[in-house]
Amino acid sequence: MTGVQERPGHRGVLILFSIAFATFMVNADSYIVNISLPVISAYFKVGTEAVSWVVMSYQLTVTALLLVFGTLGDRIGIKRLFMLGYAVFTVSSLCCAVSPTLGWLVASRALQGIGASVLYALTPAMVPRYLPPEQRGPAFGALATAAALGISVGTPLGGLITGLLSWHWAFLINIPIGIVAMLVAKRVLPADLSAAEKAPLPSFDYAGSAFSALALVSLIYSFSKLNSLGLAPTVLGAALLFVVSLGAFVLWERKVAHPLLDYSLFRSAAFNYGNLANFLCLCYLAGHNFITPFYLMTVKALPTERAGTVFLLYSLIYMGMGPLAGQLSKRVNPRILCTAALLAGVLVSFGFSLLLNAGGMLPVYGYFVGLALVMATFIPSNNNVVMGMAPPGKQGAVSGSFRMVGRVGMTVGVCLFQTIFALAALQAGTLHADALKTVERTQLLSAFSTVYAVGAVLFAVAAVSSLLAREGGVVAAAVE
Repeated sequence: MTGVQERPGHRGVLILFSIAFATFMVNADSYIVNISLPVISAYFKVGTEAVSWVVMSYQLTVTALLLVFGTLGDRIGIKRLFMLGYAVFTVSSLCCAVSPTLGWLVASRALQGIGASVLYALTPAMVPRYLPPEQRGPAFGALATAAALGISVGTPLGGLITGLLSWHWAFLINIPIGIVAMLVAKRVLPADLSAAEKAPLPSFDYAGSAFSALALVSLIYSFSKLNSLGLAPTVLGAALLFVVSLGAFVLWERKVAHPLLDYSLFRSAAFNYGNLANFLCLCYLAGHNFITPFYLMTVKALPTERAGTVFLLYSLIYMGMGPLAGQLSKRVNPRILCTAALLAGVLVSFGFSLLLNAGGMLPVYGYFVGLALVMATFIPSNNNVVMGMAPPGKQGAVSGSFRMVGRVGMTVGVCLFQTIFALAALQAGTLHADALKTVERTQLLSAFSTVYAVGAVLFAVAAVSSLLAREGGVVAAAVE
């Protein structure tokens, strides 16, 4: 048997580092570009709707292919596919950096999302594959820490890089890091089993994979184009394609022998309501990360690097509060913690919507601190609620579905906040970041206020959903 059991000590630490770093890199790159969007918008002279696809193309491919790559790892070989994921991620980062047009950048980000999806899908499976049982609990904790660290430092790091250098360097930085990560992985990860050593595997669900990816892409496309095109034939066609492909996916998964999704999980109220709360909360977080840089750089007139340091405040509070909230969820009913945090989120978002025109930066700092406390309390507590209902032997299925729903929420969040902003600003979404500065200040503030008010509604619905998640106990937090 090939594994860490034969290579104890230092090699095991390097294996864990290689796995955790992939988790960090995927999450960091989900956020590092957000702070650069106003600069990219002005560089290509495009509006918020067009530039939002720089984020959504990445999130779409990461999410749509998670189930596919999670299954292919057992067929191709986890190490082989992991190395291929790093290679695709690194090469596509170079393509992003040298993009001559926005279309090229969006396509390159989609390619980058393919590599990221490979890394993100395989890391949970690599822990039990390569590490002995007594090391798996701390290893999953390390993955959760790496994921949180990537989310926390991504936006501030992107602000500093873009402000001091240019937006191109937000992608160029991935190239040397990716090469080093590939070399480390190649050296320390155990070799894949040969074809003769592998146990027979069930047939791969190609049709289910295609239906799920098609449903997600058509949903996001129709939603994102609703503002600029209205009920145009392309929008209605995409919406119809979503309904058809989603229906086909559900019907196919119910009859296929080895489905991508285990439908028995959806019989649990904790799973359903906890997933809905997670979807709405990450929807808000991703939308916030997309729209708030535009507010800071237009209304508050902050340079990119200064806007990035504002996001650093959120990161520091989140990283400091996250472990405390995780411990607290072991002593207090996590469902109550989730509900209380989300109700606080209603006050934070709605309160900020009323203070957007206040002088100085104090309301902004208060908003970021409040949002960090809300997220740091909700995320580990909700993980406990959802993972606590997982039947023995199905923790992997629950975790995979949970992660996919969260990723879908992040993609929808960017689309939702962009659409609401553009509608509220009376088609300001057709203007690039520099042109937004010429929009009447009252109208601009009204558009931003509408966005955060709608965000408060998302928190309110999530709070109700969290309160209804009555099943499940307290277990170790899932890896985000």
